[in-house]
This record gives sequence, structure tokens and C-alpha cells, in this order.
Amino acid sequence: MVNKFLLAIVPTIALLDALVVIPGIGSQPPQPELNIEYSRQNLTRLEDGRLVAASAEDLVIGNDRYAVYRNLTGPPDEKRFTISNEEMNGLKGLILTTGFMQVPGTDYPQKDGIVNLTKYTLKLESGSNSKTISWVNQGASEVSVPSIVRNIGTQLDAVIKGHV
Repeated sequence: MVNKFLLAIVPTIALLDALVVIPGIGSQPPQPELNIEYSRQNLTRLEDGRLVAASAEDLVIGNDRYAVYRNLTGPPDEKRFTISNEEMNGLKGLILTTGFMQVPGTDYPQKDGIVNLTKYTLKLESGSNSKTISWVNQGASEVSVPSIVRNIGTQLDAVIKGHV
């Protein structure tokens, strides 16, 4: 009698367990939001010591993957496009899962007397967190810029190159 009872109960419990587990299979936790603004300026020092922009570009990427690229020197040049899921997931991975948001927001200063340099500014918003970091190319930097910061700049440069 007990064996018949167990034979009826065990499959029922297994079926209920399967119904609880199956909806979780394949579903991914929601990705946190990420909005990115990235600017890049190629600067040249004039004889009087002033820095002028030989070129200036701006890239804004929303959490919906919609991006706007603007060339800020010369005639107005704006391009709108959507980055791929792969590109957005790569950026989110680099920014949100590596601890980058814990790197202090700061300006990494340039050396004095540099004639040509590239200046970068990165503004990030993820949920209630925001961060702004500015740096210059490695040869013009007064201090060492963390490689994670340079890597994100390289990834964003690749997005620009791939879509513009």
C-alpha cells in the first residue's frame, strides 16, 4: 500500500518541481540601464600657447542602443544609427561588470608643453550612478591612466569607426 502511495506522490512532486524550474531556464536577469556620452578632441598648441581643436567629435549612446555621432568642427555633420546588441553588451560588460563604475571620476592631467594631444571625456549614467572621466592620450598624460579607461575609449572609437 505504501509503495503505491509513493509511486503516485513522487511523480507529482517531480512534475511540480519541473513547472517551477522551467520558466527560469533561458530567462536572463534584466540588464541595468547604461547611457554613454563620449567626446574626443584632437588639440594643437599654437605659438601663443593656446590649444585649438583640429577636430572634435561627440558620440551619445542611449540604453536603447540608439546612437548619435556629431563632428563638431567644420560644417555640421550628424549621423544617427543603432549599435548592435553585441556592441552594447560588450560596452555594458566592460563598464558595469568589471568594477569600472567604482573607479573614481577624475581628470587625468596632461603634461605641460605638449604640442599635439587627444583629449577624451566619458560621461556614464547607470541607474542612479553617474561618472565623468577625462583623460589625454598616453604620451601626453602626466599620470598613468588606468587601462580600463583606455579600453573603453578604444571600444567607443571602434563603434565610431564601424558606423560613421
